[in-house]
Amino acid sequence: MDDEVALILRECPEFVPAYLALVHEADGEPGAAAVLAEFADYVADLAGTVERSLPLLERCLVGVEKLARSSEDAEDLVVWSFFDALSADDVRRVEPWLGRQTRALVDDADRSGTFR
Repeated sequence: MDDEVALILRECPEFVPAYLALVHEADGEPGAAAVLAEFADYVADLAGTVERSLPLLERCLVGVEKLARSSEDAEDLVVWSFFDALSADDVRRVEPWLGRQTRALVDDADRSGTFR
């Protein structure tokens, strides 16, 4: 295995199954150039998934924001039903798309020490 291939596999172990499939197809080590071409396809698929999912994610969080602004039960529903069901990592991931009222509810719960 080339050092360059080993580096990619160390940094992105999720690519190993695709790499092993490439090795199988080539009946042996396919070489760094072929691996990097396959890796490019892998990365393009990841980028495409984010790009395709982003509009839906944004619409979902617009819905949460509208709920945060309009519901009498906003704190219970937004903080304790929705955000409490997300992992801390997921909350960090969606944070850039939070609306003003949603962010205020989450921040208030954080400050009170009852959330996260």
